[in-house]
Amino acid sequence: METLAVLLDRITKGGLVLGGIFLIAGMLLLMSNIFGRFLHLVIPGSYELFELIMAIPVAFALVYAALQKTHVVVRLIVSRFPPRLGAVTEMLTSLLSFAIWALIAWGGAHLAYENGLEEMTDIVEMPVLPFRIVWLFCLFLFCLTYLVDLSRAFRRLLEK
Repeated sequence: METLAVLLDRITKGGLVLGGIFLIAGMLLLMSNIFGRFLHLVIPGSYELFELIMAIPVAFALVYAALQKTHVVVRLIVSRFPPRLGAVTEMLTSLLSFAIWALIAWGGAHLAYENGLEEMTDIVEMPVLPFRIVWLFCLFLFCLTYLVDLSRAFRRLLEK
């Protein structure tokens, strides 16, 4: 599982670079729209494009936060548990988190399959599917992160 953790880390760091590029593109789109309003030149569909562009940095940031354990974690009570009970608690929370995110990913995949390339934005008529696929890929990575956490907690349980 540690090789999977290293692979997830590398993929996520590459995704953060991609997300940074899309974040800069979104910022440039937003700034050009703001300055364009002074000249009465509004970019049509800029709000829709910004929504699509922001899906990529947010998705990879979500996975990165889960890998680095920088997301919200309540350790106040669990830190006072004996090591064995703490490992069991972490196993249960990892399993529950995996199940919830796997259901969300399954629902998103089902939605992407049903809509396919037919789903377009309203104004610029850009297909949503490529952005949805990136989002689903990140949800898959997110689920794998919780499986790695589950295996680490299980290993800690067996050690103690």
